[in-house]
Amino acid sequence: MMNLRNSLVVALSAASLTLAAGDSKTPPGDFYDEVSRLNKVLSEVNRKYVEDVNPTELTDAALNGIRDILDPHTTVFTPKDYEGLKVSMEGKFGGVGITISLRDNVLTVISPLSGTPAFRLGIRAGDRIRKIDGKDTKGLSLDDAVSKLRGKIGTDVTVSIQREGVPDLMDFTITRAEIVVHAVPYYGMVTKDIGYIKLATFSDKTTSDVENAIRGLKKQGMKKLILDVRYNPGGLLNQAIEISELFLKQGNVIVSTLGRTQRTESRARRDGMIGPEVPMAVLVNQGSASAAEIVSGALQDWDRALVVGKTSFGKGSVQTIFPLDNQGNALKLTTAFYYLPFGRCINKPENGIKGLKLQEEEPAEEEEGASADSVKKDTVSRDTFYTNNGRMMFGGGGIKPDVDVELSPMPWVVQVQERMAMYFKFAVKVRPMLDKAGVKMDANWVVPDSLYTQFKEFCMKDTNFVKVKSNALVGVDQLEKSIVAEQNYMGDSSKTVTDTTLSKRLTEMRKALENKRDAQFDENKDYIKDGIKRELLTAMVGDSVSTAFSLKRDEQLKEAIKYLSNDALFKKTISGPGKHPLAAKPKQKKKK
Repeated sequence: MMNLRNSLVVALSAASLTLAAGDSKTPPGDFYDEVSRLNKVLSEVNRKYVEDVNPTELTDAALNGIRDILDPHTTVFTPKDYEGLKVSMEGKFGGVGITISLRDNVLTVISPLSGTPAFRLGIRAGDRIRKIDGKDTKGLSLDDAVSKLRGKIGTDVTVSIQREGVPDLMDFTITRAEIVVHAVPYYGMVTKDIGYIKLATFSDKTTSDVENAIRGLKKQGMKKLILDVRYNPGGLLNQAIEISELFLKQGNVIVSTLGRTQRTESRARRDGMIGPEVPMAVLVNQGSASAAEIVSGALQDWDRALVVGKTSFGKGSVQTIFPLDNQGNALKLTTAFYYLPFGRCINKPENGIKGLKLQEEEPAEEEEGASADSVKKDTVSRDTFYTNNGRMMFGGGGIKPDVDVELSPMPWVVQVQERMAMYFKFAVKVRPMLDKAGVKMDANWVVPDSLYTQFKEFCMKDTNFVKVKSNALVGVDQLEKSIVAEQNYMGDSSKTVTDTTLSKRLTEMRKALENKRDAQFDENKDYIKDGIKRELLTAMVGDSVSTAFSLKRDEQLKEAIKYLSNDALFKKTISGPGKHPLAAKPKQKKKK
């Protein structure tokens, strides 16, 4: 019977998709007639289907079908999801102040947030949360654990901690407080005159956090600035506008939106906190999205900053929240697309099924006094745009960097170490020993060879780490299977390679590749030592010191520093042939 029910849900999902989309071979019907038809189907199913059907399942199936023909960002929030969205936008909540994750299927503290109740009580990175309010956490999902730890400010929650080097569980009763998630997790000087700001999200407090960071950097002698929005997923539009205002001139267009029912244009309301005499670079990558792309794109269009890194995600659509009832359900609906000051649409077609349809519907406009030939030259490709200095840019979605920096491939053995959190696990294991030895950890501390050797032994004793095979070893396994399959086809039913010579060569290949893996440890000794130091600094000193240390190996940051440190190179890269006719005045969308 469950198969019948599942089939019905799938069928209704497909039906709703057809109703919403319309048959591609026939014109769409009247909206209200189609809704009435869907209601009749659901009514008949409810009254006459062979067994009872959960109405929530039917509704969810229909909603999923509708979402599938729109775009990935349109969705219906449950009350729990909606509350989580509000928390991320407000940047504060009642909680204990720890970042947690599942490590080896055990709820584990990744780091306590400085100044929070958990931090003050001495909870450490690597502590394993075995119980929450006396109830075992085994099998508890991460979301459920978070909901149990969060709560009303002033209330208590008790966690039972298993700590490396301590035989018994440790109980901590933590009084929940307001936890503020800072939009700027780190800022500092990366050279004597270049400041750096890591911008992680766009929430209610983002602008004030960035302003505080700028004031702090100015006190340290900042003359140039790098704004890092890599892996920033975006957030509030008003914060993206206010952050852009910090660096632009009054009246500069920052972003415009265009949709069926929405058409806006946002300009800088004042001159920036940082003037044009301060050269800037913005770091972006494939994880930079939405509000992060508005800021980086606006600064690029006005030639205010050099964009360095990799092409951003291309999430340039506007979502509006519509409450559906008093229970906390809400619709997040895409209502428009974002456009940069000189016409580029941020949205990549694959991030919204309708792609650039609205932009493509805009007719070409002739500039007053321009000849037909000149207009044709400027509008021959709708994917060609120009910055304020006349530098040519290309559309297609996302922010394409002025300086593209491909990161060096990570060695295989290090990839496995990072993926399996071996540095984190090792830091948790050796911290009691280092504490007992009175080791003073700071940015200048050097990882001794003895600790590197311990780490190598630690990895090779970890059965899960040892089981991971390189692509080359997997290839040898596949080769062996092919040989066995071929000999079985020839009438030999053995499950192993029967040819002695081939078997010997396969063994030799495996041994050589295993030796190569072991050799990769020593070949990447410096990299591995950096990983050990990074995690120990995080655990024993704090995120800020660890971040400052990690930035020294950052290739994209190094490239940004190179351009900012060379005035001639910077000016040559950001300058253009002169103001382009279409760039002199941002094109205004015609009202329909």
